[in-house]
Amino acid sequence: MSESDSGDFEFERKFYVRQLPDVTALDPQPELIVQAYLFAADGYAVRVRLQCPAPADVDDAPHRLVDATTLADADAIGTMTAKGPAAGGTRYEAERELDPIVAGQIISRADHVITKVRYSAWLGEDGWIVDRFLGRNAPLLLAEVERNTPVVDLTIPAFCVTEVSEDDRFRNEYLAHHPFGDWAENYRAELSRTGPRFVGNLGVNEVEGSQPRP
Repeated sequence: MSESDSGDFEFERKFYVRQLPDVTALDPQPELIVQAYLFAADGYAVRVRLQCPAPADVDDAPHRLVDATTLADADAIGTMTAKGPAAGGTRYEAERELDPIVAGQIISRADHVITKVRYSAWLGEDGWIVDRFLGRNAPLLLAEVERNTPVVDLTIPAFCVTEVSEDDRFRNEYLAHHPFGDWAENYRAELSRTGPRFVGNLGVNEVEGSQPRP
């Protein structure tokens, strides 16, 4: 979460992506993220995360088991985060750092774990991330933009197919319990029927290559 004057709140918007965008190649060092959800209900969640530089053989990494010693040697960062329900692109999030070995031991004992590779890029005036999920959540790709204030009047990259900021199925805690691979085909069929959607109460959306959307 970004440091801001807003305290323990994050302001972000999230989008479904079909193919890994070329812009991810500009990130010289993607991050490997492995995180466990110790509790998740009604929008509240407690998460333990390990994050470190992604190894070259990341696609062969175990889905659940974490070698805490290896990650610690790779300059891993361990955190524990408490989250509240999201509303209008805003969510309570309080985070503290954990010893990476302790974080790894917790994750290795957890039942609900997700693994993903995170790419970062600066597009226009905003910093974006693209998460490529591994294991049972593959081949899910999600793009996020975060600011220190509500994300309004956003220029949305063309690789963003539809907005899922208010779709609870794409929250990480939901994916930890209900992996995308189990319902990906149904979602793609749903998207074909409904077409793309974008949040309409956060200013004017401008999707690259199209007319601005109110």
